[in-house]
Amino acid sequence: MSWKLGKKLKESSFLGGHHHSSHKDSSATITPSDSRSTTPTPSAQQQAQNNVPSHVFGQSRTNSGTATPTSASVQPPTARSGLLKIRVTSGKSLKLPDGVSVPEPIQRALNTHALAASMSTSANALAMQAKRQSGAPTMTSNRDSVQRKQQWWLPYVVLEFDKNEVLIDALGGDLAAPVWMYSATFDVSRISDISITAYLRNVSPNAPANQGDENANMGNSDLCLGSVRFTPNLESMQPVDEWLQLSPGNGAIHMQMAFKPNQNQHLSIDSFELLKVIGKGSFGKVMQVRKRDTLRIYALKTIRKSHIVARSEVTHTLAERTVLAKVNNPFIVPLKFSFQSPEKLYLVLAFVNGGELFHHLQREGKFNELRSRFYAAELLCALEHLHSFNVIYRDLKPENILLDYTGHIALCDFGLCKLNMSEKDTTNTFCGTPEYLAPELLSGHGYTKCVDWWTLGVLLYEMLTGLPPFYDENTNEMYRKILQDPLRFPEEVGSDARSLLTKLLNRDPAQRLGVNGAQEIKDHPFFAKHIDWKRLLAKKIQPPFKPAVASAIDTSNFDSEFTAEPPVDSVVPDSALSQTVQQQFAGFSWSESPMGQSYR
Repeated sequence: MSWKLGKKLKESSFLGGHHHSSHKDSSATITPSDSRSTTPTPSAQQQAQNNVPSHVFGQSRTNSGTATPTSASVQPPTARSGLLKIRVTSGKSLKLPDGVSVPEPIQRALNTHALAASMSTSANALAMQAKRQSGAPTMTSNRDSVQRKQQWWLPYVVLEFDKNEVLIDALGGDLAAPVWMYSATFDVSRISDISITAYLRNVSPNAPANQGDENANMGNSDLCLGSVRFTPNLESMQPVDEWLQLSPGNGAIHMQMAFKPNQNQHLSIDSFELLKVIGKGSFGKVMQVRKRDTLRIYALKTIRKSHIVARSEVTHTLAERTVLAKVNNPFIVPLKFSFQSPEKLYLVLAFVNGGELFHHLQREGKFNELRSRFYAAELLCALEHLHSFNVIYRDLKPENILLDYTGHIALCDFGLCKLNMSEKDTTNTFCGTPEYLAPELLSGHGYTKCVDWWTLGVLLYEMLTGLPPFYDENTNEMYRKILQDPLRFPEEVGSDARSLLTKLLNRDPAQRLGVNGAQEIKDHPFFAKHIDWKRLLAKKIQPPFKPAVASAIDTSNFDSEFTAEPPVDSVVPDSALSQTVQQQFAGFSWSESPMGQSYR
C-alpha cells in the first residue's frame, strides 16, 4: 500500500538536479531506431442484471433490481452508522466455466478426501457392528458432518463491503455445494455495495513455487465461479435470508444479513489493535490494525500535527480528508473514520492488500494490452469521479494505485489533491512525481484538470512498455525530454494504443484528449471496442489478474522494511501547539461516519 507519506515533489525548483530512482531499468528497452515520432507540439501554448430479490436492495437500485451507476454522478456517499452482520452459509449448483475441467491438484485432493472419508465411514460401521454384537448401547446422529477444518480444495468466497474484504474457506460439502457457515460484522459509515465472489483454487495454498517459474503462485490461477453485487437496504431494518444467484455462470449462494444502527461511537487509538507497520514517511506512518469490537482489518494512517504545521501542509492534509469523505467510487480507497488527539491526526481507511501496482509492474516488467487497458479504464472512472467534484488528483503513478484481493484497482494517497477546480480554473502549484509531470506544469503557465489526463497517458505508456515515455535518470534531462522530445513507441504497442497515447500526451492541454471531459477518452477505440463502462463501474468485469493474497490480514505484498518494525503508536513530546493552531483541525474527527456529526 502506498503510504510513503511525504514522498513527493512539491514547491521545489525543477532545476535542482535530483535523480529519481523509483523506476528501475526494464527489459522493455525503447530505442529511437525502432520507433517513430508522434508527439504533437502546441502552436501557441454498466451492466448485466443481478438476480437478487428486490427487497434486499437499497435505494440506489432500480425496481428491476439492477444497478444504475453512472460514472458522471456527483452524489456523495449516503451516511449511515451501524454494524452490518453478514452470514454466508452455503452454495448450490456451482459450476466451473464452460470448457474448464477440475484442476489436477483439486481432483487429487478430492480423491484423497473421498478415500479418507470412505475409510472413516467403514471403520465407524465396523465399530457400530461390534457394539451391537456385544450388546453395548449405540448412539446415532442425523447432524450433517461439517468439520471446523478449512478444506482448501473446495470453492471459497471473497466477501466485500465498502472495500473491506474477507476470505472464507469451505468447511465441508462438495464442489457444487460447498458449506461455509461464516459470519462477519462490518462497520458501516456509509451505504455501500456488498460483493460475494466464489473461486476455486488451481493449486494448494501451501504448494511451493516451481523453481525457475517466475509466474508461479502469482495469483492468476484461481478460477472465478461467479459473483453477485448489490447495495443492501439499510432502511428496512429487517433481517434478510436469501439465495443469491451468481453471474456469470450458474449456481447460488445463501446469505443472511442484519443491520443494527448505532450512535455516539467515539474512537481513539485504543479502539484498535496494532498489527503491522505497512508504510512510513516524513509526516507519520501507516499501520495495519484490527478494530476491537468488529475485528475488521483497516489501514490506520497517523500524521503528526507538528510536522505538517512546520511544513505548511495543513491545507493539503485537510484536503485529503475532505476528498476521502466526499468520494463514492468503487476504484478509490474509502475513508471509514477519522479522529485526532492533541498531537496526531488519524485516518482509518480500507485495508487493500493486493499490493501496489508498482510492485507488480516492477516484478513483471510490463503488462499486456488487455491488462493495461483494464487498469487504465478503472482509473479513468476514478479520475472522472474526482473531476465531477472539481478535484484534481495531480499525483497519478503506480505507487499510488493498489490492487484489491480480486484484482480491481484502488486509488489512494490524496495528499496532493487540489479542490474547487472548475473546468476553466487554473492553478500554479508545482507538485507531483518527476516522471509524470505535465509540460504545462513544468512551463509554469498554470494548469487545469487536463493535467490528470497527461498522467493517465504516462501511466498507460509505462504499463505497456515498462518505462515512462520520457524517462531519464537525470531529472533535469527528463524534464527537457518532457518539454521537447518526440513520443516514440516500441513495435509491440498496437495502433489503437498509439493513437490514444498520442492524444493523451499532447503537449497542448487545450488540444489534449479529455479537455472536453472523460467521455471523449472513453469513446476512443482503444476503450470503446472492448469496455462496457456500465459493467466496469458495477465491477461486473472479471479482472485479468488476481494477486496472491492468503487472507484479509496478509501483508506479504508490503515491503518487509516496514512490516518488520514493531507496530507502536509512538509517543510524541508535548508539541505545545497553540489553541489557534489546534483550531485549524476543528471538524477533522468523525467517529460514526465521514459525513456525520463531528464530536471534536
